[in-house]
Amino acid sequence: MRERDAALDKAIREVAAILGDALVRLLFPTPVDFPETESPHVTAG
Repeated sequence: MRERDAALDKAIREVAAILGDALVRLLFPTPVDFPETESPHVTAG
């Protein structure tokens, strides 16, 4: 098995992150991020 180059490993991680982001944007075309005041996990009180 050949030894991997650190630059190649970094490039693979960057490409995977870009493709993952693109997949999320395709699956969820509207922004998923909520402002803090509209977060579904925040309860008033």
